[in-house]
Amino acid sequence: MKRAALIFVALGLFGASQLDAQARVGGQLSFGSSQDLGVGARLHVGLRSPERLAIIGTFDWFFPDEPPSEDRSYWELNGNLAYFFKVEASSSLAPYAGGGLNIAHKSKEFDDGRSASDTDLGLNLLGGTLFGRGKVNPFVELRVELAGGEQFVLTGGVLF
Repeated sequence: MKRAALIFVALGLFGASQLDAQARVGGQLSFGSSQDLGVGARLHVGLRSPERLAIIGTFDWFFPDEPPSEDRSYWELNGNLAYFFKVEASSSLAPYAGGGLNIAHKSKEFDDGRSASDTDLGLNLLGGTLFGRGKVNPFVELRVELAGGEQFVLTGGVLF
């Protein structure tokens, strides 16, 4: 876990030196193949150089189906680097692909008072697109989590 924190700090320091003047934030709804519905927040920061790269950070709190005898919680923190493909100037799409790190945390509390939790580190592969060219941009994204969360996640939301 300490190694994951060091990697996030290193990425943050690199990103801070390359930040565009405008970081964007937004909200998102996600559906995970093993954790059901999730809600979350997104940070999107364009890099100055090279200009088609962006850091995309997300946090999702999922609401998994629970067996009657346990109370489960599940959240994910993702830090990704995305490459935005060049498209015609008249297009309102901004497609991207990338990858990064995934930290997934799950916990359970049982009716008999016992509890258990686990935190895993994994990798993401993702692709998606932003829509529009204004100050408000909807987006959709498909993320494949290798280790960590180990699920497919379909996400949609809005950046401001």
